Amino acid sequence: MSDDPMTPEGGDEPMTIAEICAAHGVSRQTLHTIRANPDSGFPAPVPAGGTTRLRYPRRAVADYFAANPLRPGRRTDIHSD
Repeated sequence: MSDDPMTPEGGDEPMTIAEICAAHGVSRQTLHTIRANPDSGFPAPVPAGGTTRLRYPRRAVADYFAANPLRPGRRTDIHSD
């Protein structure tokens, strides 16, 4: 499967957290922070048969990251005076 979340072969299959991280270049910690904030607007998980892992609708996740581009954090290992 392609890394592009909007490819036809991906369709709208639900994605796991690991797949979201790989496809959108975010760490698991960042994704969990986004998900934990109820004001973030991140899509709710959808039920997926045969597993207990949370899965999220591919198109809704892609739409979220398109509307909320990631911003790099500020470096904490250097200090300017």
